Amino acid sequence: MIAIRKLTDLTAKERDALFQRFGDDFTGIMVNSVIPIVKKVQSEGDRAVIEFTRQFDGVELSRVCATENEIEDAYHKTDADIINSFKRALDNIREFHMHQKRDSFIYTREDGTTLGMLYQPVESAAVYVPGGKASYPSSVLMGVVPAQIAGCKHISIITPPTKDGTIAPYIGAMAHMLGVTTIIKSGGAQGIAAAAFGTHTVPRADIIVGPGNIYVTAAKAYLFSQGVIQIDSLAGPSEVLVIADEHANPHWVAWDLLSQAEHEEMAIAILVTTSESLARKVITYIEEDINSKRGRHEIKKQAIKNARIILVSSVEEAIDFSNTYGPEHMEFMVENPLQYLTQIKNVGSLFLGAYAPVAVGDYFSGTNHVLPTGGAARFSSGLGVETFMRRTSFQYLTPSALKEAVDHVSKMSSVEGFDDKHGDSLRIRFS
Repeated sequence: MIAIRKLTDLTAKERDALFQRFGDDFTGIMVNSVIPIVKKVQSEGDRAVIEFTRQFDGVELSRVCATENEIEDAYHKTDADIINSFKRALDNIREFHMHQKRDSFIYTREDGTTLGMLYQPVESAAVYVPGGKASYPSSVLMGVVPAQIAGCKHISIITPPTKDGTIAPYIGAMAHMLGVTTIIKSGGAQGIAAAAFGTHTVPRADIIVGPGNIYVTAAKAYLFSQGVIQIDSLAGPSEVLVIADEHANPHWVAWDLLSQAEHEEMAIAILVTTSESLARKVITYIEEDINSKRGRHEIKKQAIKNARIILVSSVEEAIDFSNTYGPEHMEFMVENPLQYLTQIKNVGSLFLGAYAPVAVGDYFSGTNHVLPTGGAARFSSGLGVETFMRRTSFQYLTPSALKEAVDHVSKMSSVEGFDDKHGDSLRIRFS
């Protein structure tokens, strides 16, 4: 089912396929579908959103946004035990994200120049919560909580409607629990465009975060490129890289790989291990599960075709591979994992030791599960409070401080071809 390959035996083409894996090129759907959808929503507002929701989802909306009664009913109809579990998770998520708050700063040099940085929240944020094959209420917590801690004045949720035109019950329940009163009942490019431009009933967002399908990703990319909105990142297939040595439990490793595979058919699960014996046992457990046809069998069966098992000679070699690969999630199931912590780079979220499976971070421990995919962890980070903050630098100079800068600014600006008014804008203050 899954071939075991030595890292040193991989061809240049095979390595390139692992390291350059962002996903499908969406240029075609951008031009042929997404841009026309976005432009129509921009010009026609709610009417276009309702029309596209009918066309793509087969759902007839009477209004674009859910009513407050609809959101409240979703909460009261949700089992109390489920609410309790999500509330426990909410406490952990809030606690972790509170540590991410940044303070503005100000200081004064000896020459009297005062400098500083203001950290301020964006005014309005929208969180995309996927629907379709599954509903993800946990993504409501992951998107809304850091925005609230940042201090966004208005937060809305974008999510596809159910077949009867209502909101998915658990998503409504989470919105009510968090005090969010705006839910846009439309997914895809039309939902993104509605939040980006605003409509008669939808408030305009300054930033849109959260993963979605290729149409959502393309719409976010296009609107960002036009300077309409800020975004978090462009989401590709979800992925996990497990590094395990001979001390790891192969049954646990297999289940962690399968828990990633059951996300979607395009999910990527990779095991990098120092032990061929462990690798073979992991394959046995995976085959047993696939053959049992339990759970999301067809999705796991398809996704496991993307899985890879790679043998390395040392934990250090495995870390080097991960640093180049840049995984969304990385499980580090080795003896004394903390001793390697400073060597590990380019990971969206890191899970250390045998008792930190990805699922606990996705739901409960407090870290955020909206993470860079496709190798983007090499240059970007997961969703957090800073995602919703703006940085504004400022300076206040005394006359003597500016006078000292005149000659230097004149020389520097003349090098760049600004030998007229740049320097003069300083000199005129002393003429």
